[in-house]
This record gives sequence, C-alpha cells and structure tokens, in this order.
Amino acid sequence: MAAEVLGLKRSGAADTDVGADEFAALYLAQFGPLSGYAQALTGDPAAAVDIAQEAFTRLFARWRAVRDARAWVFFVATNLARDYWRGVARDRDLTDRMTPRSVASAGAHDPWLRDLVERLPERQRQAILLHYYADVSVEEIARLLRVPVGTVKRRLHDGRQRLASDVRGEI
Repeated sequence: MAAEVLGLKRSGAADTDVGADEFAALYLAQFGPLSGYAQALTGDPAAAVDIAQEAFTRLFARWRAVRDARAWVFFVATNLARDYWRGVARDRDLTDRMTPRSVASAGAHDPWLRDLVERLPERQRQAILLHYYADVSVEEIARLLRVPVGTVKRRLHDGRQRLASDVRGEI
C-alpha cells in the first residue's frame, strides 16, 4: 500500500515489488526525522529536504545490499551535510576572491570618516588611504610613492593628527 502511494510498484514488474513496501514504510516513517536531523546539521530547511531526498535516493539504489537501512540513510545524510558545508565554504571563498577590494569600496562603511579623509591634503590622504584602507605596509607605500620611509611615517602622523582634530571639532 505505502509503495503504491510513493509510486514504487509497477504493474507486471514482480522483482520491483520485492522490498518496495518495506522501503516505502521506511521512507514514510523516517523522512521527517531525517530531514529534521539534516536541518540541525545545516541550519537550512531547503538544504535539509534536499539532503533527506538524496539520502533516500541513494538508499533506494542500494536497497537490497543495505543491512540497517535507517542507520545507513542517517550516515549518508551526515556525509551529505558535510558536503553541503564544504560547498558553502567554497562558495564563500570564491565570493571573497571575486569581491573587488578597492579604496572606493572600503569607504562605504564609514562615509563620514571617508569624507574627512577626502578633505586631507593630497599627500596625507594618499598615505592614509593606502595604509588604513588598502592595508599596505609603510615600506610598500614608500616604494610605491618613491619617497623615504620616514616621509611616509610623517605623512601618516600628520594625517592622523588632522583627522583627530577634525573629529574633535577643531576644524
């Protein structure tokens, strides 16, 4: 009966009937708990349903060879959840790599501070943006601007002093 509900029985196909009722009963009894387990592992209800479906699909393909079907399907769901998290991490890494890290996008988080930095004299602004927004070392800034390291340090110091006074309202 349960196999007919899931569409597992075909008329005239005697060997597909072997175990179909047992599989259907297991599916009906365990799909809810399995998808709940997968949701606990992933935190994503849609991914949990996909994982549960995939686990039962793999079980159905190996139905005759599996001894403890309930344990096996939960084991497969655990591995599929691991694969899910690997995919999430891979997607996050790819997104991070593709996200442009430019000076212009860095200022979007603190527009008032970026406005203050834009008001600095060109040399101080250049040093501040490269060092604090683009995370470039003092030595690298000196090399890029073709000035001594001490000059970059002085520009950073003067720029910080001016920004501090602007923040305090001593404009």
